[in-house]
Amino acid sequence: MPKVPIRLKKRSAPIEPRSLVTGMNRILKENSSVRPCFSSSWVAAVDLDDSNSIAVYEVNGEKVGLYHVPDTTECLYHIMPVEYQLPISHIRLLDLVLLDLMDHQPKSVSLESLDQTRSYVKREAERLIPELSAEHDIVLGSKRKEELENTEKLSEIVAKYTSGLGVLETLLKDDHIQDVYVDAPASTTFVHVTLSGIADARIGNRLRTNIRLGEDAAESLLSKFRLESGRPFSESMPVLEHNLPSFGTRVTVVGEPLSPKGVAIALRRHSTRPWTLLKLIANKTMTAEAAGLISFLIDGRSTILVAGSRGAGKSSLLGAMMLEFPLNQRIITIEDTLELPTATMQELGFKVQSLYVQSSLGGKGQMTADEALRVSLRLGESALILGEVRGQEARTLYEAMRAGTAGSSVMGTFHADSAKAVFERVVHDMGINAKSFTATDVVIVSGLTRPGGTQKERRRVIQIAEVLKDKEGSFNDLVRFDELEDKLVPVEGLQNSSERISKIARSWGMTVRDAYENIEVRSKMRERIVTTALEKDKPALLEAPWVIRTNNIFRQLVEKQHLKGVSSGEILQEWEKWFLKSAGYA
Repeated sequence: MPKVPIRLKKRSAPIEPRSLVTGMNRILKENSSVRPCFSSSWVAAVDLDDSNSIAVYEVNGEKVGLYHVPDTTECLYHIMPVEYQLPISHIRLLDLVLLDLMDHQPKSVSLESLDQTRSYVKREAERLIPELSAEHDIVLGSKRKEELENTEKLSEIVAKYTSGLGVLETLLKDDHIQDVYVDAPASTTFVHVTLSGIADARIGNRLRTNIRLGEDAAESLLSKFRLESGRPFSESMPVLEHNLPSFGTRVTVVGEPLSPKGVAIALRRHSTRPWTLLKLIANKTMTAEAAGLISFLIDGRSTILVAGSRGAGKSSLLGAMMLEFPLNQRIITIEDTLELPTATMQELGFKVQSLYVQSSLGGKGQMTADEALRVSLRLGESALILGEVRGQEARTLYEAMRAGTAGSSVMGTFHADSAKAVFERVVHDMGINAKSFTATDVVIVSGLTRPGGTQKERRRVIQIAEVLKDKEGSFNDLVRFDELEDKLVPVEGLQNSSERISKIARSWGMTVRDAYENIEVRSKMRERIVTTALEKDKPALLEAPWVIRTNNIFRQLVEKQHLKGVSSGEILQEWEKWFLKSAGYA
């Protein structure tokens, strides 16, 4: 009888001496880890009591469990990939297929990318699996349909572990996962993930998984990323960044000597469905009133910087704000990391031109952000969106804004934790004249809060402030964050003090009171949509297509108001009638 190509391993010592010694190690060290022959990654089959279960759901037929780890403040993300549960005969068959593929590598096939390699490997596996199963008396299924289904499943597994990302693909298929972290040393460190979209206060942003990647798997991934990117990676250049369009993911790899314990990998996923202001209201990142104000400011062609620390949700917020533009607005985006929802917006009918520029680590055949910005200024009137404002391009941008050649609207993200910190960095760190900074109209700050000092971080918009044009380095809060209420609250007396809202009102030929009524209508519309979506369990109402439909109807009603003198209250009533009729089809 052939030897079964599967290995079991018992924990005899804590995985990481200083982390979760009282909880996680006790749970994991007593449970077996599984590693089939085609993978060098270990998966721990943890048996936790149901009383510790927080959430259970499925991803492509695979059960995901989120558990509280006893005696800790940590949570565990538990999954057992389907390929780790295959029958022994199918694992043996995969071993035979892999041996055959290694013995008969292609000589005349052009494999210039991982996608091409993956397609080739899968085709070969689909050919080999029936042949080898017949040759070695391995049953694929009792019926023809089952045979075909298992052939497809097994060939996909072969492709996944030869030219794909291996077990990490299982994590990247989970829409709740935003980031995947593999810290060095990969062989003894469990993979961590960050989650979003699960409304449970017990779950923090970062969770430990039951998966250890393994040094061989980490090195294999590094080789694939080097091949795909064409960028150098060595001791003299131990950092590699690359986009993985097939997975909608940005990967950063760090190696020795910068990472003395070996290869470390971070994968940041781009949302398959873009964030919207409606979604951000629903998950309490902002209030409906703040969303209405932001929509008004964007409609008023304001220059807006979205500031925040790393991981605070700046790019998600900027992408959501882009959807507030009218469909006829031409938009140019400049990014070194493709995070903005440009492709989705193009599919939805927006006029978006994306410029992909050289990252901070450099790259062959790419323009710098500053060069791309200068090109964009010659592409005609458009809204200009910068993935991140920094370096020489910041000086070019402010020169253009001061000269009035930067387009109808400018928005971008910036690393700073307050409006005042934005000013300090722009003026003192980047050397931009303080007077030039007043070309900025509004700063929106996204932050990470920890209610009650707990370990559970929450993303919140914590400040929306306008730049005071006549007082260098001064700001006027339009709304401010109340830590006790965990939300943005209005600023008293705002209606008589906002320079930006007053300027937009004058440019639109309306009174300041009319402008605030306009903001109120926008806010109530969004509050109504979110309330209905949550109460009626209709998440489609929060997606980008509904944002477009809602804004289009609102703009049509505003045109009617202008022509026939309709009041803001009547606009809201007309919109409400449309919404009640249309929401049933969502």
